Amino acid sequence: MKIHAWLGMLCLVAGFALAQDAKQATPNKFGPTVEIPADATHQLKIENQYIRAYYITIAPQQSTLMHHHGYDYVAVALGHTVIDSTAPDGAVKHIVLEDGDVRYTPAGLIHAVTDMAATPFHNATIELLQNHGHPVCVNNCASDPRAKDWPPLTEESKLIGYGETFRILETIIKPQQTVSTDEPFPHLVVMVTDMHAHTGPPGSGGTDVNQKAGEMIFHGGHPNHGLTNTGAQDMRLIVMEFKLAPAKE
Repeated sequence: MKIHAWLGMLCLVAGFALAQDAKQATPNKFGPTVEIPADATHQLKIENQYIRAYYITIAPQQSTLMHHHGYDYVAVALGHTVIDSTAPDGAVKHIVLEDGDVRYTPAGLIHAVTDMAATPFHNATIELLQNHGHPVCVNNCASDPRAKDWPPLTEESKLIGYGETFRILETIIKPQQTVSTDEPFPHLVVMVTDMHAHTGPPGSGGTDVNQKAGEMIFHGGHPNHGLTNTGAQDMRLIVMEFKLAPAKE
């Protein structure tokens, strides 16, 4: 009887261990963790010494792969956003964002994103290649001490945040309004709305510019050539200005 009881207990323990191993070996529904370039929903648009910028599209009720963010990044919501962000352990964060909302996330995040809305999810994700974990303030940053390192904002621009070597602005240009384009810093422009504009003196010369919401353009610093909103609606842009990172000692 003692032998039979011992054998029974051994089988029970072995069965439990096998069940645990099987549970740990079962992959989550999003598949193994990949780096961002391996996820088809992330489309690389711009890469340079400052940033790596992706445009993300997810169909309603569909998901990304489980993916790893190896760099600090800023994300710009393009349209009303309702998503679930699922961690590898299955924990879910339900997130609602509005058009043009800007969020910052430190490097190291691993998650899968599911579009919970009835419309496609669109997002601009900008990896900060020079930030390396330095503090970033996004929203409610008027008292940030780094403000002293930047020129005053123009009338059409509103502060969103600061990093060690960059500043984030929201710019709104009214219909028929002409603004200065004097910009000494390299900068990324993310279109939150469509752009119908004219560069150069109003009414003559210059170039007409038409861009779709979600498009991204990177410019070097340039002098003022004037930008006029020739459309019937406000033009809304997110602008990230960059400085070179300090040389390492």
